[in-house]
Amino acid sequence: MQSDYFVLMRERSQEHPLLMWDESAYSFRKARPVQRSESVRLRLGEPVPPRPRMVDHHSLPAPVVSTRLKECIESLGLQGVQWVPADVRVGDAVLSYWLMHMWRRLACMDRTRSRFEESDSGLILLSLDKLVLDEDVLRAIPLQERLAFRLEETVTHLFHQSVVDRVLGLTPPAEGLRFIPVPDWNDSAGFR
Repeated sequence: MQSDYFVLMRERSQEHPLLMWDESAYSFRKARPVQRSESVRLRLGEPVPPRPRMVDHHSLPAPVVSTRLKECIESLGLQGVQWVPADVRVGDAVLSYWLMHMWRRLACMDRTRSRFEESDSGLILLSLDKLVLDEDVLRAIPLQERLAFRLEETVTHLFHQSVVDRVLGLTPPAEGLRFIPVPDWNDSAGFR
């Protein structure tokens, strides 16, 4: 079951910009849907590439995806995921994207088999060298409810193999993302 899950990461590229909030992100830090009538405002994060190339996936670290990628994933009926329109300011242009607000959080890190360092209070993970999922916790949740979720213990977005297969089956292929199997992932995977 552990091998059925993947961590969504941004593709390593100097051309694909990071994104950052251009407004308060406070309401998105809670484990519940947000009430909004307008698009969220995002902008390019530092360092801004000389010629930014906008692709299907950018990281906030929450996933920010193109309409094409949103429609592909949305068709799976993911529970605990809210699609919020996002206006991304790129120079003088404003591009339309979708923030994938993964408000469902599952506390399913096997704390005895994972390797991590936490703060003195025990509330914040300072590093995560090896992630092992608690398969008993996952088995207790119907598959449809755990196709995509954020770990409760850390800001890590997990996707089931069926979602990954759907995304990787897009033609032409989706750009700007990569999926790393949970057994191969740690918090330094973004630099590999």
